Amino acid sequence: MSVKGLVVHFRRDLDDHEVERMTDALMMLKGVTKVTPVEVRFEDDLNRQRVKWELLDKLRTLLGEE
Repeated sequence: MSVKGLVVHFRRDLDDHEVERMTDALMMLKGVTKVTPVEVRFEDDLNRQRVKWELLDKLRTLLGEE
């Protein structure tokens, strides 16, 4: 298998200082030619909340706590 690139997701959003440090660290890896940050938009938080509530609803259904 041949891989052209990777997508990395972080557990939480990073501030500007953390992004700079992470970008520098990734650029030090052999073979890395480009690191591009993806900015957080308001839809990201809405989607996270929606997924959280959907999972909680499914857990309640499984546990019979409706």
